[in-house]
Amino acid sequence: MVLITARVETPEGIDLDAHTVPLALITLFEGWPTALVATTLPAAYRVWLGGNDAWASLLSLGAAAAAGSLAHVWARRDGGVRPRHALTLSLVVFVTTFASFALLGPRGLTLVERAWLPLLAISVVGTGVVARLFGDVVERAEAVDAHARFRGIIDEASDAIRIVDPDTLKILDVNRRDCEISGYTRGALIGRDVRHFWPDEPDLRTRREATIAEARDHGFARAFGTPYRRATGELIRVDSTRRIVNHHGRRYEIVIYRESVEREAAETAQREAADLRAVALLASAAAHEINNPLTVVVGSLELLARHLGSDQQERRWLDRANAAAQRIRDIVARMTRITRIERTDARPGLPPMLDLRKSSDVDSPEAP
Repeated sequence: MVLITARVETPEGIDLDAHTVPLALITLFEGWPTALVATTLPAAYRVWLGGNDAWASLLSLGAAAAAGSLAHVWARRDGGVRPRHALTLSLVVFVTTFASFALLGPRGLTLVERAWLPLLAISVVGTGVVARLFGDVVERAEAVDAHARFRGIIDEASDAIRIVDPDTLKILDVNRRDCEISGYTRGALIGRDVRHFWPDEPDLRTRREATIAEARDHGFARAFGTPYRRATGELIRVDSTRRIVNHHGRRYEIVIYRESVEREAAETAQREAADLRAVALLASAAAHEINNPLTVVVGSLELLARHLGSDQQERRWLDRANAAAQRIRDIVARMTRITRIERTDARPGLPPMLDLRKSSDVDSPEAP
């Protein structure tokens, strides 16, 4: 509406307005719904102003909005507004404006003949060049939004994420979890050499160097239980993956790591479960095999006891055999109730043994 009233005077004394330029730009970037709103107000204002050429001005407004809508669809298919979209739109706006003047008859043709060059300059510069500036603003806003989204995503990650320059080994960016594990703030981490977190022992540092060399050679490396020095000087073990990526001609090393405690605890639990299952199967088989001959032994002892008096030496031997058989039966019963693995302290010259009493749920009070 301002451009309709604020006209540009050419050297030939002809007043031109650039009301189609902002309309084309708005439509190019926002599409037809915004174009409908942007066209309605200046069209109503032009009708209110009146004049013999009002209908030509309305035609140019509508043509600019339609051309901008088509250019918007074209740009969306190509992934965004490019110079070819803006330049094509500027030429179409010039042609439609030229046609609207021509429809005014001989007077309009005279005006076009005298002002076609300034009109072309307004269309090309106003639509093409300003569209490029608008595109830069849009791209910058999208880049800021993408960076904020990227920052929000990596900060919420449960693993530590670190971006490193593979050539200088300088830290370029970190997430919140990296700060929590390392004990440093984000500002203190960025720019720091990753070798600062390595242990001092030469053999441990050699392991870290081998992992980095593998990542450089193959683009990917994985390490488990690697020593990592925190801000307090404490050494912890971490599991890490490294990947070299190329972005806009520059290489980055993406390091994702977490403390090894959870993995080691899970592996220990799995090993203990496997050990317990193996021991339980062996104990059940042994109990079954022992019970069969033990039943025969106990039965034979009972038959012998019927033929011996209570004051005979053989009867005392028989009672001791019965007590030993009962002890074997209690041990066999306890073997079937193993629920965990508890080891006894190894005696000199002997391997560690299973502590049957501690490994069972219920201890037999009769057992000595």
